[in-house]
Amino acid sequence: MLVGCQTRAPSVSPAEYEPALVKGRLSVTGLKINPNFSLAQLDAQTQQLKITGAFGLSAIEVLFVEGRVQRGLVDQVEMDRAALQSAFSVATGLDIPLSVVPVWIRGLPHERYRWRSLESGFEQLGWQVVISRASVSGHPQRIEVFKDETKVVLGIRVWQ
Repeated sequence: MLVGCQTRAPSVSPAEYEPALVKGRLSVTGLKINPNFSLAQLDAQTQQLKITGAFGLSAIEVLFVEGRVQRGLVDQVEMDRAALQSAFSVATGLDIPLSVVPVWIRGLPHERYRWRSLESGFEQLGWQVVISRASVSGHPQRIEVFKDETKVVLGIRVWQ
């Protein structure tokens, strides 16, 4: 159920994100593997996303600077922004910009894209992002992302 409409996300810079490290597992409809992921805040402007055991690849690593993809590695091969996005889309079948991944992992809409508030999450880029929050920590422990027949589940086990 839609409960509101926003054209811009709340103004939250990467430096304001807490905590500095998030770890978990993810699954994508139709894929038989559940890769591990970690998102580390390296400094006020820099984040690093690692997905290991992913999509028939040994590892995907992406470096974000000020919320934008800077560069990355796929199976230890360095790639620029465009090649990395293409490799990610081909490997996962997901039609999302890599730049939204670290923000969505934290349960927030990306500030550069229009979004609408939902009762328990938000809708952005045609995807519904549903967030379950643990009553003790206040951080999402499970995030489900839906579009058409595709479902991505992020099970978050560590917030440090």
